[in-house]
Amino acid sequence: MTPPGPASSPPRRAAWDLTVAAVTVAAALGVHLAGLDDVPANRAPDALSVLLTVASTAPLAVRRRYPLAVLAVCLAGVLALVAVRYAVGAAPLGAIIAFYTVAAVGSRRTGRRGLVVLVVGLAVLAALRPIDLSAEGVLVNCALLVGGWVLGTGTRERHALHEAQVLEAERRVELERERGSRAAAEERLRITRELHDVLGHAMSVMVVQAGVAEHLLDTQPSQAREAIARIGSTGRSSLREMRQLLRTTRDTTDASGLRPQPGLADLPALVAQVEAAGLPVEMRPAGSAGDTPPGVELAVYRLVQEALTNTLKHAGPARARVRVSHPHGAVEVEVVDDGRGPGPEGAGGGHGLIGMRERVAVYAGELVTGAAPDGGFRVWARFPLPGSTPDENGAGAS
Repeated sequence: MTPPGPASSPPRRAAWDLTVAAVTVAAALGVHLAGLDDVPANRAPDALSVLLTVASTAPLAVRRRYPLAVLAVCLAGVLALVAVRYAVGAAPLGAIIAFYTVAAVGSRRTGRRGLVVLVVGLAVLAALRPIDLSAEGVLVNCALLVGGWVLGTGTRERHALHEAQVLEAERRVELERERGSRAAAEERLRITRELHDVLGHAMSVMVVQAGVAEHLLDTQPSQAREAIARIGSTGRSSLREMRQLLRTTRDTTDASGLRPQPGLADLPALVAQVEAAGLPVEMRPAGSAGDTPPGVELAVYRLVQEALTNTLKHAGPARARVRVSHPHGAVEVEVVDDGRGPGPEGAGGGHGLIGMRERVAVYAGELVTGAAPDGGFRVWARFPLPGSTPDENGAGAS
């Protein structure tokens, strides 16, 4: 008679209770009308006894909504049968199931109240000196009541533990979601500051070139035109950077300083720093950077930096390989190590992997992270360059 668990829908629980009540009523009436437990001193079944038998079992249909009331009514029906000298038959099943329900679905306080109701009912039963119940029958019914109490209490504790585990799991998921959102926001803020520096540097270059053009306009017009062309090229590149920034970040920042940020030319120095920290790194020639925007160079630099930092922290004894290439219309970067590989929760990069995703998303690029084919961990990214089309940027991530 174990009811559906706490996650069951109300209609399902109501249907289950109706089924339990119908089966119990049928069993009690069948035993009562057949006279299987009849003794000469008992009255023969009649309309009143049938009514009392139904009253001692039918309330189980609402046992979960009104557990204490159902227990009291079922006990009262059994006591009434005993009081007017009818055979009780299987009518005590209603009280036993109701007692289990009080222990299973109610609070501990409700369970104690149910125990009081049962003790009072048993005291009344003893006072009536029933002639239709043998000592063995009394012991069997008492054992069933105790068993129902123990089973019901265990069910309640199990459901309470399950609900606590569900709530804890939901809390952890929410905390992890908040942590991820906060990490993404922090990374976007960092990217915003860095792009502010890149754009500030570009604006400084434009101001200088404008001054040069103004100075040379009358005396050396050809050089002035070259300076103006550089202003236009720098301005267009800066506008592209700004559009990408506005598409990806929502918060404005108050960054200061106009220092240039690192780029592809700074990767050898970065590799040297990592090797000094104890990680052997093989750096394949990056090839020609061409007209790679400063923001893309910065993104590639930060991605390599984060990937090598994760390898230092989590890969154990390992070697790493860095490859930067320039296929038509894109910049590709790959960092592979031969360490212990991703753990049960991924690479162990935590916020670092979130930062990589945010940084690649700024330039509508692709990012693949995971176990390397020969063991270890692999980070691969592709940054499409301005003016390229999707057809020019193949998958290349396998």
